[in-house]
Amino acid sequence: MDEILFVSAVLAAGIRLATPIMLAALGETLGQRSGVINVGIEGIMLVGAFVAVLGAVETGSPWAGLALAMLAGAAMGAIHAYFSVVLKAEQIVAGIALLFLGIGLSGYGYRLTLGASGTAAAIPGFRPLDVLGLAGVPGIGPILFGQQALVYLTFAAAIAMAWMFSSTRLGVIVKAVGEYPAAAASAGIGVDRVRFACVSVGGALAGAGGAFLSIAHLWGFVEGMTAGRGFLAIACVVLARWSPLAAIAVALLFGIADALQIRVQSMMPGVPYQFFVIAPYLVAIAAVGIGSRTAMPAALGKPFRPGGR
Repeated sequence: MDEILFVSAVLAAGIRLATPIMLAALGETLGQRSGVINVGIEGIMLVGAFVAVLGAVETGSPWAGLALAMLAGAAMGAIHAYFSVVLKAEQIVAGIALLFLGIGLSGYGYRLTLGASGTAAAIPGFRPLDVLGLAGVPGIGPILFGQQALVYLTFAAAIAMAWMFSSTRLGVIVKAVGEYPAAAASAGIGVDRVRFACVSVGGALAGAGGAFLSIAHLWGFVEGMTAGRGFLAIACVVLARWSPLAAIAVALLFGIADALQIRVQSMMPGVPYQFFVIAPYLVAIAAVGIGSRTAMPAALGKPFRPGGR
C-alpha cells in the first residue's frame, strides 16, 4: 500500500510539474510547425509568471491573471515574430535577445510593483479540483481527479492542436508554410501572416505556462523561477518530432523525473542533492541528442523571402 501511495504521489506531482513545460511545448510546436524557432520561450514564461501574479493580486482573480499572462506572452511572441518573420532577422539571435528581455522585464517589473513593499501580498491562485468527488480515491484519485483546472485545459489544448494539424484546413496551412513556404505562397497563402500568428499564439501558451508556475503551483513570483523549463519545452518538441500529443508525453516524462528526484533526495541523504537536481536536464540533453537525428520541418529556422531574395 505504501508503494502505491508513493507512486500515486510521484505521478500526481509529476503532472503538476510538467504542466508549465507542456504549455510551453505546445506553443513552441505551433511556432516550429510554421517554420519559426523561438529559443526565447523561457523569457516569455518569466514575463507570464510575473504578469499573472500582478494581475491576480490587482483583480483578485487568478483567471484574470491567467488572461493577462497570455496577453503578455502573445505580445512577447509578436516581438519575436516581428524581428524573425517581418525583418527576417536570424531567429536564434532574436530568440536569445527575447530571452534576456523577458528576464529583465520580469525582474524589474516585480521590483517596481509587488517587490517594492518588501511584504508578501496575498495571491489568489488556482486550487486543486475534486472532479466528481473522486480526488480522495487512493491511487488514481490524486492523479486523475485532483489536479488544477489548468492541467485539464492543457490536455484539452493538446488534443485540439493535434486534431487541427490532422483534420483541418488551418492545420494544413500551418504545416504548408513550415514545409513548403514557396508552394504555399504560390497558392495565395500569406506565409508571413501565418507565421506571425502562430508565433504570437505560441507566446500566449508559453505565457500560460509561466502563469501556472506562479499562480497554480508556487503561488508567488521569484526572479528566474522558470529554471530552464523553457529549454526543456524546446527539447520536448524536438524529441516529439513536432507532434503535440507526443510533446505532452515527453513533458510528462520530465515532470515525473523532477517529482521523483525531489523525493529521492530525502531517501538518499548521502548523495549530493545537486546530482538529483540535474537529472531532468540530463534527460533533456539526451532527448535533444536523439531528436537531432530526426527529420524536421523543411523550412524550420529559414526566413521566407518571396522570389528567393
